[in-house]
Amino acid sequence: MAEEAPRPLPTRPPRRPGWTTTEWWNQPVGPIYLVGLVLSLGRGAWFTCWAMFFIRSVGLSTAEFGIGVTAAGIVGMIVGGPLGYLADRIGAREVLVGLGVIQGAAILSYTVVHDFWLILLATCIMTAAERSAPGIRIAVISGLTTGEDRMTSISTARVFTQVGVVVGALVGGFVLSLDTRAGYLILLGVYGGLHILCAMLLALRLPHVESLADRRVKRRALVLRDRPFLVLTGLHGVLALSWGMIDPGVPLWISHHTHAPLWIWAVVVGISATGTVLFQNRVSRRGATVPGAARLGLWSGLALAAACLVFAGSYHGSGATVITVLVVATMVYLVGELLFVASGFGLSVGLTPENAHGEYQGTFGIGQATAMMLAPGIMTVLLVEWAVVGWFVLAGLYIAGGVGTYFAGRWALAGRAAGRERV
Repeated sequence: MAEEAPRPLPTRPPRRPGWTTTEWWNQPVGPIYLVGLVLSLGRGAWFTCWAMFFIRSVGLSTAEFGIGVTAAGIVGMIVGGPLGYLADRIGAREVLVGLGVIQGAAILSYTVVHDFWLILLATCIMTAAERSAPGIRIAVISGLTTGEDRMTSISTARVFTQVGVVVGALVGGFVLSLDTRAGYLILLGVYGGLHILCAMLLALRLPHVESLADRRVKRRALVLRDRPFLVLTGLHGVLALSWGMIDPGVPLWISHHTHAPLWIWAVVVGISATGTVLFQNRVSRRGATVPGAARLGLWSGLALAAACLVFAGSYHGSGATVITVLVVATMVYLVGELLFVASGFGLSVGLTPENAHGEYQGTFGIGQATAMMLAPGIMTVLLVEWAVVGWFVLAGLYIAGGVGTYFAGRWALAGRAAGRERV
């Protein structure tokens, strides 16, 4: 009797990515992902052409524009901590919704104001809301998630934001190519309106995060007495100069000290954005604990320093050689950026008391805000005026920031362990 042929094993259908399912978007943090994606589209478009709008359409001088941006950056740096404490006090969702409405109204005001001082006021308000919102958003996510889901959700929110900024920049490029007041005003109307609509969506769909008022707890600010965390905030700001290095630092370097074609800048941006989308979640899992995040901070500083040395190798380069060097440098930079972002997530969330996420995240964002405010001037001096020497100085800063992050992370962890023993 002939043997029966073996039956084929049943095959499982390929698993669909989570973001393609309705259940994934219906999770508590789903509205955060959607709003982050939508608003980053508008942000990418607006910040691609806002300088030309103010200078060519509104008629501000370059000096007035520079003063406005600097003043707004200072305001955005100052308000993060107080707004974070307010989020802990009355509710992170409520503050996030309020910031969305305020930012939307400030953006819409650009369509009707022409006086420099009114524009300066609107810019300060908009920047304060724009710089504070990411920390409050992390506070909301931290209040709605626990364990490994918390870090995954925070990292996923950044991925969606990065996708939106890149796509939005393409839209902004189209508006910039038109260079008409009507085009700028339409963009402003859409961007400002989206902020208000997204704030309404968050108010309706995002769960409330328990606040100190809900628990009837009154306390002073905690973060100002947390010296290790404050040190980490400053060190994270040093590493955050990497964002200013890639823009505007690298474009300035390419145009002043290389013979590379200008289109290589688009390749640099594409590599950075694509790498973030593909690998940020995976890298962030390595920083889910405070020790792991501290180690990532160390490695990020070393990788960013290595990227500086490779970028320096493109000095006066031309042809295929300089393109190759710039691409390799960008890939090394990408490694450093991924590690830096993951380290910041892990340290800022892992070292935060459960009832103080808004306060701690708002304060931690001050380091980033300071770096972004100072970066244009620093990069102009180092990479345009000092040339190759500037890259070595920048590399030294990153090494100091990475090594300092590692030891400050250990210091913070030891302090918390000692506190638990006293309890």
